[in-house]
Formats: sequence, structure tokens, C-alpha cells
Amino acid sequence: MSGELIQIRVIVPDEWREQKMEFAPDTSLRDVKERALPELLGRGPIDTSTYYVEYFEKELLDESSTLADLGVPDGGVISLRPYDMDHPRPFEG
Repeated sequence: MSGELIQIRVIVPDEWREQKMEFAPDTSLRDVKERALPELLGRGPIDTSTYYVEYFEKELLDESSTLADLGVPDGGVISLRPYDMDHPRPFEG
């Protein structure tokens, strides 16, 4: 992409945090998560692996997917949620 950016709203609903942020369409979900969580939570180092990404209320397991791969438009919303008892991490065994 030739330097174009899209503005999306990144939210952490469990913490009542949200922020509009700009990303290139070829930004991976992992990169969105790693940049957004420290800014949104205002804390030091955060283990981003304890959070998962949602788009249209569906968990996205492939965090190497890009915003363009998903068709996230300008003004789109990405949710970051912590794994917990009601939503455990995917089994890797």
C-alpha cells in the first residue's frame, strides 16, 4: 500500500477502554494488538498472548491476518478481550 492509512476503533470492552487509531491496511492483527494494548491499558509490559482479537464478535485465531485480509473498513471496530474462564485459550496439544 502506498502510505494510505485507515482509522479504526480498537476497544477493550472488559476494561471500558477504546481509542481511534490509524493503521496501514497491511497491518497484522498481532501488530494491532501489540500496539493497542499498552496504549489502551496504560500499563507497562503486557503479555499480549493473554488477549484475543474479535471482529464482528467472532474470535480470530490467525493473528497473522491483516486488516485488508478481513476487509476492515475505515471506521471499523476491532475488539481485544482477555482469555478467562468463560473463554479459555484454544487447546494446543
